[in-house]
Formats: sequence, structure tokens, C-alpha cells
Amino acid sequence: MSDKKALYFIPIIARAIESTNPKRAMIVAFDKIVELGDKPEYKEGYRQFSEFLKATFMPTEEEDDKKIELIKHAIRRLIYDLVTDTFEGDEEQKEALVVAFKNKSQWNNEFNRIENEAQPFLPPETPMEIELLMGEQLVESFLISNIPITISSVSPGRYVVRISNGRLLWEGEIRREDVIWTYAFPQKDFPMAAKTETLHQEPTRTISLLDGELIIYVFAGLESGRVIIKSGQNY
Repeated sequence: MSDKKALYFIPIIARAIESTNPKRAMIVAFDKIVELGDKPEYKEGYRQFSEFLKATFMPTEEEDDKKIELIKHAIRRLIYDLVTDTFEGDEEQKEALVVAFKNKSQWNNEFNRIENEAQPFLPPETPMEIELLMGEQLVESFLISNIPITISSVSPGRYVVRISNGRLLWEGEIRREDVIWTYAFPQKDFPMAAKTETLHQEPTRTISLLDGELIIYVFAGLESGRVIIKSGQNY
């Protein structure tokens, strides 16, 4: 199930609160949410809607204004959690919620207001690092500002390159033909000068990341290889 369906109730409630007659619109909105919640693809979304209602309750003919204010307060609290990165859902759910709020002018303004008010109290952002993993094991992590960087003792295996916030940049196999000289160049003797990495070699493989903003160059060695990560297209 998509996160859009898991959070289907948020834009319905947001539209109702923005309407010219929010009391009536909210009743219609809750009916619509319940109606969709009977469908299998919205089952999880309706469960999340029920959790959302723990902070409020269904509107009735009595004290409608107070109940709508409670719902507004609950939505503002949700925005605050998104802004301060204390929202307990995953990144895709967070992104879906932010888009839902940003697409409605009133809630977009509210989102921006809460974000501006919270900014002085937020901890400074930790610089993002690039991480190289072999399977689940971290091989190397480094700041983009430290590029170019050389990583030695690279063995054949499945590797992942990602940003420290979890964003995947590349995943794939580095083969023995990429990093072991006898497989990469079966007809050539291994140059002894290569042991000191002073010999200029042609890479056995070139991997482009971020539309060419970063390039991984793979080189073969005697028992293991190395990679150089640089910016730009030229080596």
C-alpha cells in the first residue's frame, strides 16, 4: 500500500478546515474517511486515522468550534513533529505528509510559520557523510568536502554507496575482474610500482553518481583493489 493511501485522511481534513463552512465540511469529511476506510487498500490508513483521533474526537452538533480547534491543534502538533524531525513515521510517510501540507495554502503558511518559530531551538544539522558499505559492514565514511578520497583493500563483493541520512546513491557488485589484477589483465604482469600506488593506472571500472557530480574509479591490485572517489567527470 502506498503512503499516499496510508495518510489519505490528512488532505481530506485539511480541505474541510479550509472550507467556508468548516463545521458542516468536517462532518462530511469524517463520513468520507470512514467510507474509504472500509476498502482494503485504505485499511492501514484508517487505522492511522484512528490513532490520530486519540488527540481529538468526532465532531457532533454540540461544541463544533471547540472540536475543530482540537483537530487544528492536532494537525499543528503533527506539523511541529515534522519540522523538528520527531515524527515517528518513516521517511516516505514524512515526505507524503509534507507534500500534503505544502499543497494547501493555509497549511503551507502554517507549516512555514511553525518552521520559522522552531528554527532557533533546533540543533545544528550534522554534516552529511557519504558511506561505502560491503554488505551490511561499513567500509568507509567521509564528508563530501574531503573528496577526492582513496579507499584501499577493496575486495570483490556487493557494495552500497549511500548518504548518511539513508539515501541510496548506488548498489551493485564489484567483481574480481574489477579489483584483482590477474582477472582484470590476464595477459599482463602486475607492475611492482603499483604496490606504492605511484603508477598511473587506467581504472577497470567507472561508476557515476548524482548525474556525474561524483565519480567512483575502481582499480585492480595484486590481492585487492582500491577506489578513488572524485567530483566531476574527469579523471
